[in-house]
Amino acid sequence: MGIISIKSTDNLFWLGRYVERVFTTLRVFSEYYDKMIDKDENAYIDFCNKLGIENTYSYKQEFITKYLFDENDPNSVMSNLLCAYDNAVVMRNEISSETLSYIQMAVNYMEQGRESSAPMLKLQEVFDCIFAFWGSADDFVESETTRNILKFGRSVERLDLYTRFSFSPTLIKKEFSILLNRLYKVGVDCNIDAINTLMNIILEKDEYSDYDLYTVRDELSKVFITAPQKRKKKEDKREAHQIFLQYEN
Repeated sequence: MGIISIKSTDNLFWLGRYVERVFTTLRVFSEYYDKMIDKDENAYIDFCNKLGIENTYSYKQEFITKYLFDENDPNSVMSNLLCAYDNAVVMRNEISSETLSYIQMAVNYMEQGRESSAPMLKLQEVFDCIFAFWGSADDFVESETTRNILKFGRSVERLDLYTRFSFSPTLIKKEFSILLNRLYKVGVDCNIDAINTLMNIILEKDEYSDYDLYTVRDELSKVFITAPQKRKKKEDKREAHQIFLQYEN
């Protein structure tokens, strides 16, 4: 595969983000589900607040059903999974039919969960499909650039969600290190100012204030540039490489 178009880059980046969004939000949802069952049936309100979505749910069971399975709810797991599927279909030739099939299977399991009396059991199948998706991407996606853009999207989404749900600074630093390692490899334009701001917060501080975490999310939204920029791509790549070397040293 040669040069990747702006549109394809965008599809790959968002495919990585949506797959990770499904995975991590389901992971956190499972913890909140236990809280709602055992301790506080209104714990979903805190979940919505941290995720930054409008709480349109009247009670616990409505939240569980709609947040997981309602295709008409743009914030639902199912809605995000279908967005991942749409991007995967468009990029089928690049990611391979094998890799696409795991997204399709995840959709199938979500549909089965919607009709099941024990939907949480089906969610484990979705987790397994996502693990298999990434394994298949490593095995069947021939282009290293394609794999790196997918995983770059995954790291951006993971960092966004880690800051929303107050994951430990250690995990945030680790994921940002992964993002930096992929930054130079993706071979597309990136916002160097945003990267520098992220480095100054994530790498230089041991604890993060709420404002720090907000700033991280805001800068993450600016990192990946798919529209043409005044700065030439080779110049951005060179500066990105210098940042990478600075971090390594």
